[in-house]
Amino acid sequence: MFDLGTIVRKEQFEKFRFDSMAEAISTARETVLGFSERFSRNQTQNFAALGTMGHRGRWHAASTAVGALSLGMATIAIGSLLLPQGNYAIATATSQANVRVIASVPPLAERPETPGSLQQVTSQQVAPLAAVASAEPQVRSPSLFSNPFAAAEPVEPTASAPFSFEAAYTFVTEDIRRTVNETISVGRGDTLMALLTNAGALRLDAYNAIAAMTPLYDPRKLRAGQELELSFEETVRDNAEGELETVRLLTAVTMKTDVDREVAVRRAADGEYSGLELIAELETGNVRARGTINSSLFLAAADAGVPAAITVEMIRMYSYDIDFQREIRQGDTFEVLFTRDYDENGDAVREGNVLYASMNVRGRERRLWRHEPGDGENWDYFDEQGRSMRKFLMKTPIDGARISSNFGNRRHPILGYTRLHAGTDFAAPSGTPIYAAGNGTIEMSQRNGSFGNYVRIRHANGYQTAYAHMRGFGRGIRRGVRVTQGQVIGYVGTTGRSTGPHLHYEVIHNGNKVNPQNIRVPTGRTLTGDTLRGFQEARASIDSLMANAPAPTRVAEANIAD
Repeated sequence: MFDLGTIVRKEQFEKFRFDSMAEAISTARETVLGFSERFSRNQTQNFAALGTMGHRGRWHAASTAVGALSLGMATIAIGSLLLPQGNYAIATATSQANVRVIASVPPLAERPETPGSLQQVTSQQVAPLAAVASAEPQVRSPSLFSNPFAAAEPVEPTASAPFSFEAAYTFVTEDIRRTVNETISVGRGDTLMALLTNAGALRLDAYNAIAAMTPLYDPRKLRAGQELELSFEETVRDNAEGELETVRLLTAVTMKTDVDREVAVRRAADGEYSGLELIAELETGNVRARGTINSSLFLAAADAGVPAAITVEMIRMYSYDIDFQREIRQGDTFEVLFTRDYDENGDAVREGNVLYASMNVRGRERRLWRHEPGDGENWDYFDEQGRSMRKFLMKTPIDGARISSNFGNRRHPILGYTRLHAGTDFAAPSGTPIYAAGNGTIEMSQRNGSFGNYVRIRHANGYQTAYAHMRGFGRGIRRGVRVTQGQVIGYVGTTGRSTGPHLHYEVIHNGNKVNPQNIRVPTGRTLTGDTLRGFQEARASIDSLMANAPAPTRVAEANIAD
């Protein structure tokens, strides 16, 4: 016989026990689902954060996540085993406490052998149960995260786990790598080795990269302001002491060596470095300009849109025949035709050669054409008769200087008495280049008493030239070295007995010092025969280009300045 009161109390106890367990399971479910959603939502950001951890930090983070997931899964699994696996319904009677329906209870009301007293109690206590049993049960299949005592509510789908255990293990144990690109600028006195190692490259990698570049470009020619593009593969890992460290592997070096040339060094998979040179195709055009000199050739040329490099070349062309400090007058005119290179966008990137120039000074016009005779000699500038513009010696071996003291007797500014000033002084800013006045051999390159830093060159036909008070000597200038006309031999300074930066220039002929401004020296070569006829044809072609060439624009000049 069954004691219905006992059954009901057991049912109420079972309900309380399962309600408590269901509440715990539901809380665990919500915790796990919330963790999964937050992890999925912040997966990208968390990965970036984890990427900066070492092995121990990543192991700690991964272990915490796996532990939380395991605890939640274990709680759910135990709850699923204890919860009923069959169908169930929630009691809806208002007069009785809700109890869980057991399949063996409803048939008790139908048993005929039940005594009257028991039947009476059954009719009072079990009627609600029978009513519930007879009602349409609300059937729901149990699932892993189901709560049988909670009201039915929609459940949003949750993203699956971000990665498998194997992927997580690989993520935790492997080194973190990324590619980093940097641009560095060359400073005054910098070397390529110092630039690469200061940027984080291993010294051996920097050495191998430079070795691969050297056949294509001499690293010693690096100029201040030049830019290098560097690529590194960065690896974040734990060192032997367990501390986090970043190792940089140099993978590429790229630098522009000219407006149309780029040198690139790449690291191969086997660790070897190889270099290559990329050459861009430029278009060459012709530009003509003319102007009137009001104050100086430089200002007049700039107003006409002529770049400074072309103006300097014009001064060198005529420096054998024109003294730009004393002979230029207001109203003198000039004309020039030069080449200019353009990139694929049509922007001017480089000035080329002067093909033709004309200077009209004090009513006398001097016209010169660029020509390469093709007889084994180098190109030169020639006049209408095919005579080279080059003289044996230059009248002015410096650019942009003014004559501060002429040849002759004068009162010495330091000694205070009159004596022969056996040369010409050119005042110029300190560091201005000084050129060899002609081809010859260095006889002296050293400190020389009151002359300070001093260079003397021996030329042909008994001529010598001397240069004093220099700040320093040109590269490779030493006794016995051959130099060519226009080569840099030193820089303006104020060494020795000097009151300010200037060049003291002397010309010595057969042991006697002569006035550099008055000497008459032989001219250069003169074309004859076939070489003269070839020059006349080239001259006619240049004159045709001159007629068709456009004038320079201020926009093109601005692009060059940028």
